Amino acid sequence: MGDTFQTIVDRDATGEDAPRLARLVVDRLVAEGIVLAEAEPGWALSDHPAHPPGPHWEKAVADARWGAPEGVAVYTEHHIFYSNFNDRAGAVTCPRCGTAAADSSLFSAAIDRWYESGEADVDCPACADTVPLPAWNWVGDHLAFVHLGFEFWNWPRLSEEFRARTAGFLPGHRTAFLPGKI
Repeated sequence: MGDTFQTIVDRDATGEDAPRLARLVVDRLVAEGIVLAEAEPGWALSDHPAHPPGPHWEKAVADARWGAPEGVAVYTEHHIFYSNFNDRAGAVTCPRCGTAAADSSLFSAAIDRWYESGEADVDCPACADTVPLPAWNWVGDHLAFVHLGFEFWNWPRLSEEFRARTAGFLPGHRTAFLPGKI
């Protein structure tokens, strides 16, 4: 069977902005009755506290008949999110010149640095610009190196409308959706 997760990430939030932006989004979700205000342990798959579903959690999903949701874990420190549902085929492209990186091993050391410190840059082999790791475009949104993420555990499929509305709570920021199953 397994457990599912659906993560909405803010690709542009800084480490300094992430707690404030997280509070803004959570406050909106609480106001809509989608989650409860207080995060508690035991509502996600880890020890990380999560917001239990609220009385109107069904407003976030495409079809409420397909499950009973668990919690929403909110991450406000550097984190690597992944999707094993989104398309991993394709390339990683430089946001400056749009060229696809032919060798993904170019990112290995940067991923390790991001994991340890929340900071990493990669030199584009095409334009030679030094580009922060989170700025690179991962085809199919299968990886995200971010400071802000909302991870929905075992929720029925989040609706397109809800995902767009959540992105609208973060105006001017790029968001991505990363679903998966473990």
